[in-house]
Amino acid sequence: MKKTFGFLFIAMATLLFPLQVFAVDFSINQSDIHAYLKENGSVQVRETHTYEFDGKFNGIIRSLIPQDGTSITNFEATENGSPLKMEQEGETYKIYRTGKNEMITIELSYLIENGIEVYSDMAQFYWPFFDTSNESDYENLTIYVHPPQETDDAIAIGYDEAEGTEHMEDNGTVIFQMGMVDNGEKGDIRVAYDQELFPTAPVHNNVPIREKLLLEKQAMIDKQVAFENRKEGLSRIAPYLFTAFTLYLLVLLFSAWRKRQHIALEAQRKNSFYSFVPKQVMSMPATVYFYRNNSIPYAEMLTVGLMDLVRKGNIQKKKEDNYHLFNPMTDYHHEDHLIHFLFDKVGKNGVFTFEKLDEYVNKGKNQQSLQNQIRHWLTLVKEEIHSHGLTEKKLKLRWLTGIVGFLCISIMIIFIIHELYMWFFLFAILMGALFMFSITYRPMTVKGYTIKNQWKQLKEKFETTTSHTWDTWPDDDKERALIFCTGLNDNKLIEKNKSLIYAMNDSLASPTNMFLLLAISSSATTSFHSATEISAQSSTVTPGTGTGVGGGGGGSGAF
Repeated sequence: MKKTFGFLFIAMATLLFPLQVFAVDFSINQSDIHAYLKENGSVQVRETHTYEFDGKFNGIIRSLIPQDGTSITNFEATENGSPLKMEQEGETYKIYRTGKNEMITIELSYLIENGIEVYSDMAQFYWPFFDTSNESDYENLTIYVHPPQETDDAIAIGYDEAEGTEHMEDNGTVIFQMGMVDNGEKGDIRVAYDQELFPTAPVHNNVPIREKLLLEKQAMIDKQVAFENRKEGLSRIAPYLFTAFTLYLLVLLFSAWRKRQHIALEAQRKNSFYSFVPKQVMSMPATVYFYRNNSIPYAEMLTVGLMDLVRKGNIQKKKEDNYHLFNPMTDYHHEDHLIHFLFDKVGKNGVFTFEKLDEYVNKGKNQQSLQNQIRHWLTLVKEEIHSHGLTEKKLKLRWLTGIVGFLCISIMIIFIIHELYMWFFLFAILMGALFMFSITYRPMTVKGYTIKNQWKQLKEKFETTTSHTWDTWPDDDKERALIFCTGLNDNKLIEKNKSLIYAMNDSLASPTNMFLLLAISSSATTSFHSATEISAQSSTVTPGTGTGVGGGGGGSGAF
């Protein structure tokens, strides 16, 4: 089960609990830790760490958090036998060794006083050389525990990252070959020898411990055997589960496709639309928002809303970027709200300007208010769309699909616990597809499909429209087409609109309102974008707390 949970949540942990960002780019390629147990109960430790640096560096860091009742003394650092300058800040040691783009090997030595716990029959060394506060990866970590003298009587147990990595040499040395150890992980090691090997060490507790250790080790062996049996059973049933869930998803997608085809045919049969620009069914903000699947930047939506109010005569532009409220009577609640926001909250006395909007958002307290006002306006736009019944909710099907997606999560957890990584990823893909379907599936009705398809036809044909054809359109159709193209933020369509407007024949129509809307389309989006661009960033750093056995631990780094 080594690395299981870290593997599952590494992406989430990176986002939610950011690690300390070091100014130095480095890796710890090799780490060897030798613990020499002494007869008096102390432990002499010698560590060798090989760092590879990319860029300039000033040295390395080693934190050592002692267990309760123990202490760490005589800390020294050397390179090739030469001592290095060192500073201690609490439980953190900074070893100075400057350089650039180098691979270096640093030797550390220190004494753990009272590091061995002596019982009536055995003495144990139970220690965390690193814990969850460690912020660096050990790419190849090996820990050696040496007894005071040769013996063939030893019990060794590894926990977490060290579990199952232990083996004993003929002379009694126990080696924990951990290999890759990710940051934020812990891995306590526990080795017990006969009590007679420590004649001058103080007795920690005059009770036997051998039987307890043997039972614990056997329990871990039994647990591993049971784990392997479950893993084998799960690997056999995984293909059948995956096939069943995949079939359910395929049936969903096929049914959705069939329904869309049926709606398209029905819409085509009932479609009585022959003019170039679709007749007005909804307001232009609602039309654009529906056409773009409820996903459009705030700035573009506000521009569409402002242009539509100008088109309908609610707002008049009397001079450069100076808008006057002419007619407060509107057809929709979202138009009332937009007028209230632009002319009452931002503007004054029925006058709105982008200069006043800049002044409004430059006041910190108004930034969140701006976001809230826009969200509420969009909610009212959605209410208009919903009132036309353009989509079906399909709540029962979506809830059922969501429940199936949650079943995938349960299965994924079981698979990742049992190290079935391939099946975990396959079910993760299935889960994502099921949740996406559950959240987004709202099939259009015949009316909704007809509206979207008519505007789609306008978009496809507009670029090839001739001036002669465009001149025959009613003014309202021209204005709504311009607003629609602005809402799509399609530069080709906007340029086409410009060319048609500039080529307009004065004898056929007055260009005044078209030029006004064109000016708004090219300037308002920029101003609204500047006003709505609000961002904030924050980060945190979590100090080490010693989460290893007995409150001990540590980690490595560089500076």
